[in-house]
Amino acid sequence: MFVNLLWLYWKYSFRLTPLCLYRYNDSSLMKVKFKIWMEQDGSVAFAEGRRMLLEAVDRLGSLNAAAKELGMSYRAAWGKIKATEKALGLKLLDVTTGGKGGGGAKLTDEARELVSLYNRYMQKISLVAEKEFKLMFKQK
Repeated sequence: MFVNLLWLYWKYSFRLTPLCLYRYNDSSLMKVKFKIWMEQDGSVAFAEGRRMLLEAVDRLGSLNAAAKELGMSYRAAWGKIKATEKALGLKLLDVTTGGKGGGGAKLTDEARELVSLYNRYMQKISLVAEKEFKLMFKQK
């Protein structure tokens, strides 16, 4: 009888589906994650990676240094900047070429506003997503 009780306990108490574990476990294992990007004519116009690139350029003063920090080639970074400029119809970087003081890049006012609006938008979306997630999955 004792063996049968242990077997029943093992069989039925540890066989919760992953959703049940997440829904009813107080350790809050599950988190909501999402990706949002802006498109223009079916192509990415702006997204998290481009935001990170612009913020790195702003911090480092160089597209090349920003690309290296993010683990991408200068050509890929330049291509993403140009694609976003074309899609949105605005200039993102003021670039100076090398010379005595070296080259560099800085964000235009439009680029700063784009990054600021994107960050505010993502903060609001994150709050809504987290709230709805907690309601749907009954997390505290």
